[in-house]
Amino acid sequence: MIYEMTIEKNLLTEPISHTIRIEESSTFEQLYQDILEVLQEEAPKNHSFQIMRSNGKKQSGISIQPQPAPDQVSEDPFVYNEDSENTSLFDERFYENGTPLKDYFKKPGDAATYISVQDIPDEYTVTFRKTLTPAEAILAELNQLIERSPERGDSYDIIKGQMDELTQLLNPSSRKSKKPAAPKQPQIYSFKITLENVGVPVWRKVQVNSSSTFLELHKIIQILFDWQDDHLHEFRIQKSNGIRQKNVVIESDEEASSPFDSLFFDDEQTYLSETEERLHDHFLVEKDQARYTYDFGDDWQHKIVLEKILEPAEGTTYPICTAAKNDAPYEDSRYEVMTGDLSLLNSDAKGIVSSVNTVLEMRLHNKKTARNKNIKVWRGRFPE
Repeated sequence: MIYEMTIEKNLLTEPISHTIRIEESSTFEQLYQDILEVLQEEAPKNHSFQIMRSNGKKQSGISIQPQPAPDQVSEDPFVYNEDSENTSLFDERFYENGTPLKDYFKKPGDAATYISVQDIPDEYTVTFRKTLTPAEAILAELNQLIERSPERGDSYDIIKGQMDELTQLLNPSSRKSKKPAAPKQPQIYSFKITLENVGVPVWRKVQVNSSSTFLELHKIIQILFDWQDDHLHEFRIQKSNGIRQKNVVIESDEEASSPFDSLFFDDEQTYLSETEERLHDHFLVEKDQARYTYDFGDDWQHKIVLEKILEPAEGTTYPICTAAKNDAPYEDSRYEVMTGDLSLLNSDAKGIVSSVNTVLEMRLHNKKTARNKNIKVWRGRFPE
């Protein structure tokens, strides 16, 4: 079978994307050669692959590198021999020439980072898209050649039609008329988010699309509690599908954890990316919950509880704040909260809700219009 894979690089100007088709039994060394060919680059000074997702699961610490020359091999002082501990403090490392692609690319969506180093490192994402038969792969290559043709006309239409007919012969099911499935209606999650250990009850209720990412939830919480996004943060799943969870951490890509972190915890941590994980991946039933920590110095702890799962209301734009109690503290004010010098009491709950929703609406408006009309929208002190 043939793997169809994409290699992508996001740029500020225009993203780069190429398609590679390669036999599943090929090694990472052969994949590397194909990448050089499709990128039209010379061999870099150094390169490696870092496995991001394998068999549909998030991975970390797995590095696949070129085989070093014999004169470059040196004993790793941190790898203990069999007489002591047969362990290593470093990532798991494998060599390209002895590692087949199918060992790690097992399901569509599995991915690795390809790191190429000349003067500076360049990073590309290599993603396994689908499996093709050899005949399907040949047709795909021919279609790709036809699409690159600068000319369009009768000849192009005839050839393209013949290619489509051959594709249908290989996939008879594609000729059957299928009634398009109705798009799945997204659900709405109604959360109660409570800021703990501040002396008085401080909470917000917010309704959010279930398909939102944890990165989007982070930005919503920043607005709900008037934070400025000046500090680090993380999510920890505490209950999912009604079952207690332990050591499931969802963090930003910028704060990706080191493989050394596991040395400082009794139990193994599972680290996931907030840009990839969606709310419906972890909040499955009512009463599921998580903890959001913001600013590890002041240690602002937020308890997130899924109170209700709702259908979208017609004419309502989400996210939307529905209830609130008391003010949130300002940045770097843990000392004032502890000493009681900062009063958080505020009986105007409707005013808090209105203020939060105004900012949420401004953000949505800014995303929809400022990009096209060059409109400057006041963002206040809230994060992007």
